[in-house]
Amino acid sequence: MPRSKRSTGWAAIAAAALVALLLVVTACGGNGGPAAGARLALDGDEFDLGSIAWEVSVQRTVSFQNEGDEPLTVTIAKVRPAPDAACGCGVEGSEVRPATVPAGGTGELVFTLRAPDSMRPMGFMRDKMLVELESNDPAAPERTITLIFDMGAKPEGGSDNAS
Repeated sequence: MPRSKRSTGWAAIAAAALVALLLVVTACGGNGGPAAGARLALDGDEFDLGSIAWEVSVQRTVSFQNEGDEPLTVTIAKVRPAPDAACGCGVEGSEVRPATVPAGGTGELVFTLRAPDSMRPMGFMRDKMLVELESNDPAAPERTITLIFDMGAKPEGGSDNAS
């Protein structure tokens, strides 16, 4: 039995729509491989860096991955106190290692922390800093993460001055 022109037209439209859908899924990394371009992947947006004793500089790191198929570059554009920060004064320096992370590779955000002795009279405090990152990840070229760390030693009995 011959097909009508109407049913042939709908079949052509459905086939074209299926091809378009497959192209979109493939372009978006739907084939199970790495995403196109560089892709910055972190294990969350908030990182607890532990405790820092008074007047001691320590380095703490936050690891990240490049889940894309091109080299990733990440820079720490700015480190600033969070709006609810107790002090906003504990980060002395920061850097990204390595400067360029290959596809599938890992890197670290490195922070030098120091609890200034001038803050000692406040006692124990929990501080928060916001870190503004910039990268060549086309899906998220700018990202902000939060660093949380304790300065000083918790008083015995568990009470503290942290906010």
